[in-house]
Amino acid sequence: MKIIRSIPTNIPGNGNDCFHLPSLRTSTTSILVSLTATAILLTTLPTATRALSATTSSSSTSSHAPHEITTPLPPPNPNRPITPTPLQKLSLKLGLSKHLRERVVHSYFHGVGAKNIPQIETCFSDDGAIIRDICNLANPQGVVNEEGELVGKLAMPRELGERCAEFLGAHPDCCVRFHYGPTCGRGRTNKWVHAHWYETGTFSGTSRGISPDNSPLNVQGQTRFWVDDDLKIKEIVITRTFSQWEESLIRGMLVGKEE
Repeated sequence: MKIIRSIPTNIPGNGNDCFHLPSLRTSTTSILVSLTATAILLTTLPTATRALSATTSSSSTSSHAPHEITTPLPPPNPNRPITPTPLQKLSLKLGLSKHLRERVVHSYFHGVGAKNIPQIETCFSDDGAIIRDICNLANPQGVVNEEGELVGKLAMPRELGERCAEFLGAHPDCCVRFHYGPTCGRGRTNKWVHAHWYETGTFSGTSRGISPDNSPLNVQGQTRFWVDDDLKIKEIVITRTFSQWEESLIRGMLVGKEE
């Protein structure tokens, strides 16, 4: 905004050049109007920000309500692994495109819900995945870190698929839902995807030689998946409750060890 107009050189009068006073008054008025508008904006901005924050919070809360696993959908071909394009892989290495890591975990849970074992297996690294905490029935082989600490058990994709198939055999009507859907952690170096899930159904099938008792399936858990830049799950940390079938399976394994 120009405060002073160009000084004309051919102003008639007494021979003394001067400013156009009306133009100066007009410019001064414009400045005052602009300053007033800025003051009003600064005054109302905090209120608007709080309103937007409340709206966003409300929207976020409603989106975290329990829901079916319907979005995002699995890959076009559920039996084909999710493979990043060169551009996507570069984006992943830069710590971006976190939705791609979330999509892998969605595909895993969708495979469980759809009882598609090949789809589940393609979500994991061909070198296997380290399973920490209570998912320790998949593989008796322990994984030791550089400090000599046992940090989990290594399981191959086929073993993880078989474990899911056994569970689904005992609970053929198993339905998986989320309290909080797969969400990648903040920070460009964070490759962990978190999910708070729960399963419903009935213990109505025979699996691992354990006969069903038709008890309701009502389990839940919180799982962290470490998804690498090739969009493969390489580590799982899980905290969960057990179904009646799993408790019977664990008891049988403990008895077998004692004998």
